[in-house]
Amino acid sequence: MPTGKGRRGAVGNGRPMAAPNLKAIIILSAFIIFHAAASFAAQAQPAPDVWVTQPWIAAMARFIAVSTLNVRPMCAWGGDGSLRVIRRPPRGATVIALDTKDADKYGLRSGRYGLHLMYEHLPIADLYRNAIQFDPSMLPFMSQRLLVILSKLNQDNYSFYQRRLAEFQSRVESTVEVGRSQIRGVKMLDLAGAVSPWIEAAATDAVRPPPEVWAAWAKGERAEELLAAVTSAQNRGWWIVTDTWTPARIAAAAASAPRKVKITPSDANQDLFEYLQDIYLQMWNVMAKR
Repeated sequence: MPTGKGRRGAVGNGRPMAAPNLKAIIILSAFIIFHAAASFAAQAQPAPDVWVTQPWIAAMARFIAVSTLNVRPMCAWGGDGSLRVIRRPPRGATVIALDTKDADKYGLRSGRYGLHLMYEHLPIADLYRNAIQFDPSMLPFMSQRLLVILSKLNQDNYSFYQRRLAEFQSRVESTVEVGRSQIRGVKMLDLAGAVSPWIEAAATDAVRPPPEVWAAWAKGERAEELLAAVTSAQNRGWWIVTDTWTPARIAAAAASAPRKVKITPSDANQDLFEYLQDIYLQMWNVMAKR
């Protein structure tokens, strides 16, 4: 019985083994190498630039897009709470603005840029515009608007952006929960100009003047009421909370209070949730010492 021993090119059934097609192997190898190199080159491409007007929108965009887009904030917060332009986008750049009012402030509707608006017109008074970024009830809606724009700019990452959006909304809730554990039960007079919604989301004993009273105090009207409120809070041993955006007249009335906390703005490239958590930490660090 033949065993196939010593017979080259034979297999168990006794038939000769087909010689490998060297040309096909070379073509297949070249195809694999080419596509691997193309994939590596695509990954090595720098992420496209996206310019953003507001620092908080830039921070939100960085959270959602991560490294798929190079988010470049146009502005940073100054020490007085005003926005200062730190860089201008080049002609033809992709720019995201909050609404037409925000875009007009920086001359972005000139046709020189690829402008994307989160809203056509956001009906919020100037006095309260800075508070949007600190309102946990509004941040999810803002992030959804931003998701739509980012997905148009980078459609291949739509599913990834959706997952990041879900994480964003979860992080808002969890950060507020951590804040509640830090400032729950602390009695305070809330005179913050922008951070107030974020404070009141976590505080259980914060007193805030009604909007019409706040607006009057900001204009220097009803000054006696303001001084009476500050004096009453001090006499009761309450904390008085202000921030960089607190109008000057209100901040001046609280300046001499012995138990006060002032919240400062974020850095231009600071992580959004690091800063939001830092607001509670700024309060807790001061209050825990007294």
